[in-house]
Amino acid sequence: MKVALAFFGIPRNSEVCFPSIRENVLAQIPARSEVQCFYHLYKIDEVHNPRSGEAGELNANNYSPFSTMTGRLDSIDGVLERWDYERIKALGDTWGDQHASLRNLIYQLNSLNNVTAMMEPFDPDFVVFVRPDIFFHTALPNYVFARPEARRLNTYIPDWQWWNGLNDRFAICGRDAYRAYGTRIERIFDFCEATGRKLHSERLLKYALQQAHVRVCTMPTTASRVRINGNFAEESFSSKRGMGKRENRYFRLFARWRTYLDRRSST
Repeated sequence: MKVALAFFGIPRNSEVCFPSIRENVLAQIPARSEVQCFYHLYKIDEVHNPRSGEAGELNANNYSPFSTMTGRLDSIDGVLERWDYERIKALGDTWGDQHASLRNLIYQLNSLNNVTAMMEPFDPDFVVFVRPDIFFHTALPNYVFARPEARRLNTYIPDWQWWNGLNDRFAICGRDAYRAYGTRIERIFDFCEATGRKLHSERLLKYALQQAHVRVCTMPTTASRVRINGNFAEESFSSKRGMGKRENRYFRLFARWRTYLDRRSST
């Protein structure tokens, strides 16, 4: 069985985050698996995020855990132009912060798209998508790796903070599901046209997985974003917060029922 780990974005505080990733992610993969780690990260010197209040120098040591992995460091030059950012801006500012969060989302989704392309020659049975700036409080469910053929179309997402879509912090995807998860930036304009909505990260994820007929399952694993100064972002791990409309509540109910049956099939 082949398992790929895909890191993307910006490693804000690896000294804090990576030990938890090693314990709660890497250590949960079955011992006899062929594991390969991939990364696409942005090489920047400073982080400025008005929405989170972050501002400061990014220490080069944050990139050290990825030095033995397969991947690359890129600058952010040309990323917005590649994805027609001006057209995306014209669709609306979801977060109302002068498009700052929208711009950061494009950077993140571009990084995700790049690391997804890197993994294709490896032909993984499962892909674990991990932001390098989160601290895992609890472990990934290791039972999901038991039956790769039965889980080709499965994607396991955290059962909290769905925000009218699906939690997009981390995920485990089967071989026929990981491309839909990782290349969703390519569906931005389809999403906006089909839903009549501005670009929204969690809703885009839900749309992309539904269009690919992915079976969405849940997992109880919890994790927190860690800021550049080492502070943990305030997180709510309630499955009810941000659930939104009734259709989403029913969607979650079916996802949890699917998860129950999926887990029983592994025992």
